[in-house]
Amino acid sequence: MGLCEQDTIFRYGGFFMGIQIDALKCIACMACELACGYHRDDAFALLSSCIVPYRGREKKNYVGVILKEEDSLVAARPEGIEINRIGEEQDPEKEADASAKPMLLRESCDLCDDQDDGPLCIVFCPTGAISMT
Repeated sequence: MGLCEQDTIFRYGGFFMGIQIDALKCIACMACELACGYHRDDAFALLSSCIVPYRGREKKNYVGVILKEEDSLVAARPEGIEINRIGEEQDPEKEADASAKPMLLRESCDLCDDQDDGPLCIVFCPTGAISMT
């Protein structure tokens, strides 16, 4: 898929809810990843998190966030959002990123449905890069 607007939309409980990620505000502190891993495993288990900030190799101070949804991987980058459908054939001209494979093995985001305060990635993000739509 291509780049699109900065919203990631989830269908949840009969309503459309979403997490909005602003990659320009993200500092890759990993607070969202730690909070998500803790939500899933009651421990700071990074491999359990469905949201992962990363620093790009291609540019200095380049930060993005990958989020696993039920049927797609969403990459929020400074230039926009890229949505890759799981199981869909990718563009053969595009170089594959090995970092995506471990994300496919993780559980999809459930918006921390058992938390009264909402998704923990939003609660613990120190810069406000993650919000609810």
